[in-house]
Amino acid sequence: MSCRGKDSVGEDVVKPYTPTTLDSDVGYFELVIKMYPQGRMSHHFRELQEGDYLAVKGPKGRFKYQPNQVKAFGMLAGGTGITPMFQVARAIMENSKDKTNVSLIYANVTFEDILLKEELDNLAKSFPGRFKVYYVLNQPPEGWDGGVGYVTADMIKEHCPPPTADVQMLRCGPPPMNKAMAAHLDALGFTPQMQFQF
Repeated sequence: MSCRGKDSVGEDVVKPYTPTTLDSDVGYFELVIKMYPQGRMSHHFRELQEGDYLAVKGPKGRFKYQPNQVKAFGMLAGGTGITPMFQVARAIMENSKDKTNVSLIYANVTFEDILLKEELDNLAKSFPGRFKVYYVLNQPPEGWDGGVGYVTADMIKEHCPPPTADVQMLRCGPPPMNKAMAAHLDALGFTPQMQFQF
């Protein structure tokens, strides 16, 4: 959905966000917002007080998920690109009739940048055979046992399902990451029909 506010100089700013709540969460929605020091929309969210109104429009989007539409999803997320992945994964795991498997690779710069980590780890713990997450950090802390650097084709090959007609790869992240992931997926044999970018 789109949120509208005012930046630090009073100009209108509109930015899209993916709710982390589902259609079944009636009467409210939740957003994960990463605050940037110079962010125009971040300024608006910093100024909001409890009880204030926020102008929103939606829902919008091109991705329509149906339970069991594929056997498995591979998900490649970077930074705030985790929100649509989390929403889809949560919808899948919370539907007892949906048997779809989900493999997520989630990349960030530092450990502190990982959004929704507790929720993702809970999904992995609650659905051990169906949901798995692999974290990748550019600047890992001491003793880090996840991936290091940028997401590579080898990481995708190791942690995501192979390209078949009943597998779809979803990607969402900063533009350079999206471009690199598309190239990796092409090289691994995923056709354009097997890929979707949020």
